[in-house]
Amino acid sequence: MKIIFGGAFNPVHNEHVNIVKYLLTLEGVDTVILLPSVNPPHKECSTSFEQRIDMLKIAISGLERVEISDFEKFGQGKRYTCEVLPQLKEIYGDIAFVIGGDSLEDLHKWKNPREVISICPLYVFARGVSDKFKESLGYWTRQGADIRVCEYMPADISSTLIRYNVELGSYDNLNPNVVEYIEANNLYCKYSDIIKKLKNNIPSNTFEHCSRTASYALGLNYSLKLGLDYDKILLAGILHDCAKALCREEHDTSNVPSDSVGTPVEHQFMGANIAYKEYGVEDSEVLDAIRYHTTGKRNMSDLQKLIFCADMLEPGRNYEEVEELRSIINKSLDEGYKTCALAQYKFLKEKGGNIYPLTLEAVDELRNN
Repeated sequence: MKIIFGGAFNPVHNEHVNIVKYLLTLEGVDTVILLPSVNPPHKECSTSFEQRIDMLKIAISGLERVEISDFEKFGQGKRYTCEVLPQLKEIYGDIAFVIGGDSLEDLHKWKNPREVISICPLYVFARGVSDKFKESLGYWTRQGADIRVCEYMPADISSTLIRYNVELGSYDNLNPNVVEYIEANNLYCKYSDIIKKLKNNIPSNTFEHCSRTASYALGLNYSLKLGLDYDKILLAGILHDCAKALCREEHDTSNVPSDSVGTPVEHQFMGANIAYKEYGVEDSEVLDAIRYHTTGKRNMSDLQKLIFCADMLEPGRNYEEVEELRSIINKSLDEGYKTCALAQYKFLKEKGGNIYPLTLEAVDELRNN
């Protein structure tokens, strides 16, 4: 039997390879067919089909009984599993199809799911067994599906997160040779000009903090399933301290409240100006996330809360309460933001001195909700 393992593979990462290695150990499996999609129905690919094929070849180098199919290269438009599997069965004969646990839970949303389960067995890789997973497994089994839940539980690695972290210079969970290919072909570098400029304009320790903040915020968006725009998160995160250590006389200070001048919060207002004027950011949601990342305010948006918290909790932060605060935000953005904002207020009170009015308003709102 040949197992079809499809996906965007944008890019292929180490957990993809681990899944392939596990499939090769299963009884009755003679070949794993990797099937990169040209136009996946629910995703957009920033890299070409050929580039993703190249990276797959690099990642599986040395593995036997693994093939890469260019079958989808010759299709037109977006292609659905119910349309592709019958054709693959004609080509390869006895086949099975790999899906993730989340895909099984959402199988009812697929085009013609009953047709899919009638074609071949499904090998399911789950990252945990939730009630929803059990319900879906039971339902589709009763509908006649041959579903085989694999013992191997893949680590929760996201190609989307990998792409954005590559923008930030991090290459975790990638084959070193794939990294070389990515760098040689300038892949996943949509914001390279902004990031290079920022790196040259602020102190290195501030840049590293900004990079960690962006990465931490991106990770929370994924793990908490917030559904926020990854591009906006990256831009707000990487630029949130773009005004730190800059001479204010050399930059636009319009829209900088006079009561913030010379205080630790001035940089958030200047930062929004600089992001707009000098880095070309026009998105108002991104600019506002920068503008209020230190003080907070009433009626914070989810993006604003995320950047506020990521600034406080990124891995480089090391203070007494940080692990407790991280554990809270790992469960809920709203609770995490509330706890972070109140912890910051407590710190400012104990430190003494004036507290900026926006912070006082934010704390008053949180205490009354």
